Amino acid sequence: MRQNRFYIEGELEGPLIELADLGVLNQLKNVLRSKIGDEIIIFNGRGVEYQARIKDFKKGSVELELIKRELRKAEGPEVCLYLAILKKENFELAVQKAVESGVNKIIPIITERTVKLGLKTERLNLIIKEATEQSGRAFLPELGVVINFDEAVRVAQASKDLNIFCDLTESGDKKILQTSNKINVFVGPEGGWSEGEQKLARSAEFNFYSLGEYVLRAETSAIVASWLAVNKKL
Repeated sequence: MRQNRFYIEGELEGPLIELADLGVLNQLKNVLRSKIGDEIIIFNGRGVEYQARIKDFKKGSVELELIKRELRKAEGPEVCLYLAILKKENFELAVQKAVESGVNKIIPIITERTVKLGLKTERLNLIIKEATEQSGRAFLPELGVVINFDEAVRVAQASKDLNIFCDLTESGDKKILQTSNKINVFVGPEGGWSEGEQKLARSAEFNFYSLGEYVLRAETSAIVASWLAVNKKL
């Protein structure tokens, strides 16, 4: 039976803890209708995970008994998604599914054809937290600060990681040998990359990659590219 998981900031020390997180308390009492004795999983986003049992509900808090501690290791390649800012709902969907796919970091970028600015970082971080809880991941992905495309290219190039540039103009039969454990994936805006951006990526010796013969929406491209990179299927 799948157990409900909750991200808790900071270190966890037992055997009993009193959790005064109103969001978790509301989820347990009013949404899940949890009872005393029910078991849940709590984790700190840095690999430490606990099996916990509900001991008591108090006003404004829940008392938990920590039963079992597990230290989980990060698995697979470390993937950073450089994602052009999209319209609100589309960007939020892409972030949610990229986290579920296994990316470690998402960096919003401003491109020549970006039409929407002003991201709500608090909401995006909430989406990342909930997607991490839902997907069973033990490490909380990071939301980077917004940077422009030129700076993103410089940062990725300087990292010496494998840089993958998803582009519609690339032929669909090209394969990339994923030998690096650190991968940067670039996905463009609704209107696609500009000619100047393509030229800059080529001069930085990025690996151009096609996601297939069909034209995908930007948020779909982000989801597909994230899954392929995490699972080394490029």
